[in-house]
Amino acid sequence: PKTAQALGVKNSFNPEENIEWRVKYLKQMLDKYNGNKILALAAYNAGPNAVDKYNGIPPYRETQNYVKAVLANYL
Repeated sequence: PKTAQALGVKNSFNPEENIEWRVKYLKQMLDKYNGNKILALAAYNAGPNAVDKYNGIPPYRETQNYVKAVLANYL
């Protein structure tokens, strides 16, 4: 909710708005991590503070699985 609010989301249950803000947030993470898809995906899932704290993918099983799953479908 905090991320959605920071991105100006008015109704996260509106599918069009939901997709728009998620794409916007992923783009912000790609920009923050200079196009590094792995770090951007980790930040998208766990938050950029966690990625910065651990200087990489955080040791959270959910985040590690998320990054692996997205990359497996991407490649």
